Amino acid sequence: TDRTAQSVDYKSWCESKYGLSRTPQSLAWASETLIMRADAICIADETDPRIISFRGVRDADLRGRDELFCVESPRVVRRFLYALLAHKRAAPTAPRVALHSLLLTPAAAESLDDVLRELLGEDSKNAQPKIPIYIADESSLTRLAGYKMHKGALALGFRPQETTTESMLAVVAKSDNLLITSGVVLTDNIGAIFRAAGSFGGVGVLLAGGSSDPLHRKVIRVSSGRVFTVPWAESNDILGDLARLRSDHGFALIAAEDTTDAVPIDEVFQLPAIKNARRIAVILGSEGAGVSAEIRAMCDATSVIPMTNPNALMESSDRPSLNVSVASALFLHRLSSARSHASATHS
Repeated sequence: TDRTAQSVDYKSWCESKYGLSRTPQSLAWASETLIMRADAICIADETDPRIISFRGVRDADLRGRDELFCVESPRVVRRFLYALLAHKRAAPTAPRVALHSLLLTPAAAESLDDVLRELLGEDSKNAQPKIPIYIADESSLTRLAGYKMHKGALALGFRPQETTTESMLAVVAKSDNLLITSGVVLTDNIGAIFRAAGSFGGVGVLLAGGSSDPLHRKVIRVSSGRVFTVPWAESNDILGDLARLRSDHGFALIAAEDTTDAVPIDEVFQLPAIKNARRIAVILGSEGAGVSAEIRAMCDATSVIPMTNPNALMESSDRPSLNVSVASALFLHRLSSARSHASATHS
């Protein structure tokens, strides 16, 4: 049995089970390539109370009980850790999040070693509290989390205490634009919007009207971790924030909506009110109702992405439409061009 093998030759048992060596009590890794050589905690019992927050990984429990969020898979965990490291190097971020703990397979631990070594090594130099790094085999991690999509890596982070429009604008560049979601409630859509925003750059995201939680586990996964690299905030007063964006920060406002007076996306950025603005904010509406009339009334323009007429298999009243995340990517592409033009004009 495992226990018999452990008593006979503990090192050989560890090497065969985990592919790495460790000591019985300190669980220090023999491999000099791993930062966990002094700090890793092996989880032999899935009921261990130290890992209770990882058990089941239900977003409602993490958010309500512990004020935490969960990041999964080595790739996305790495982006989370690197964003924390970039902040330590004085790169501005909004909102501020922090690492609570890690639960990794040995293979995932080794793949993350370089960023962990730098991130947690700086903490030790500054006498910061040690971040728990728990190690378990993949089957134990799956049973503990309740699903297989972790791919060997889970991280828990502390949620930010507060996010505000002003705190986000304080860390973005003066030429950066905004995407504003009003009532976009599906986690897949918010995740895809953040992934697109992270791909084009030069943009922050303001979430309003009950938009989905950007730190929901699925949003983080769908965004491929870009929620940690794109500045964002949540608005509790979208009409007031829109007014301040225009008056205090020089934003022109575009509602992305299909209305009778909507200007095609190819033309809207040539309108004087948009072309001459220092910055632009595009408002994306909910999956069902779109951008409200109240918000559209505050905008400098309403813009539509032209699409073909219904074909023979569609009713004449069945108008074509794009998913809001697809629309966001098209507007982001145009915003990136408009940002370059505005930077040249106002430099």
